Amino acid sequence: MLSVEKQILYLISRAESLSAKELIRIYEGRGIGAQIVRNALTRLKKDRYAEVTARSMYAATGLGREYVASINRKPGQYEREWDGTWYFVMFEIPEAERKKRDGFRADLVQLGYGGLYKGVYASPWQYTEEVLRLGEVHEVLPYLSLTKGSYLFNPVTSLQAQAIWDLDRVERLYEEKRVWFDNAFIPSLGGVMESDPDYDLRLFLSFLELGDVLAELGLRDPMLPKELLPDTWTNGMTIALFNEKLRWIANQIPNDSAYRRFVV
Repeated sequence: MLSVEKQILYLISRAESLSAKELIRIYEGRGIGAQIVRNALTRLKKDRYAEVTARSMYAATGLGREYVASINRKPGQYEREWDGTWYFVMFEIPEAERKKRDGFRADLVQLGYGGLYKGVYASPWQYTEEVLRLGEVHEVLPYLSLTKGSYLFNPVTSLQAQAIWDLDRVERLYEEKRVWFDNAFIPSLGGVMESDPDYDLRLFLSFLELGDVLAELGLRDPMLPKELLPDTWTNGMTIALFNEKLRWIANQIPNDSAYRRFVV
């Protein structure tokens, strides 16, 4: 799932229902066009994460709320202790179902799994419910086998993990986002004045902007335990810093603002 889809799903999950018109108005403030919003809503509906409750009104389904909850829990992995257990997803999906296979595999990687062999993916964290949900969404459940255990020979080392999960690419992404946070986002946030008539909207747009970055990091960082990470890895601290600032922004949005319901 793309980060803009995830964020729209997050917003509609915070309300009983939300109109496409209101979502378009919000995202126009971020320079994101109406068609992109409509396309995201169409994909969310197609994947059964969202449903239409009335004309142009959208609500998150139970499946959608489960997805938001599972992805929002993922950064918490940096604070957990690993017990050494591995969780494996094995599949052999026919070539005739290639589109479903590719979609399932892409979502599996976003969840935090790494490919060990063709059709064999592993994670040090348990995502059983999420994997089954993805299998249902992509209609590939009959082709899946899930198991867990420990290695008897030739376990995955931190050096191998760096290649399996392409941690160099993830580190470059974090470096890019840290530069953006210090040199662009924080100065821009400092320019949001309480005397501004659109104060709450501008704060909310900043909340969405930072939330979008956190969503992207959450989708691309496997958030492995420290045993599988380089000694120099500090990206868990970056996640904590960004989340702290996100909470600060949320607390600045007035209680009587129409946007308060999205950030509580």
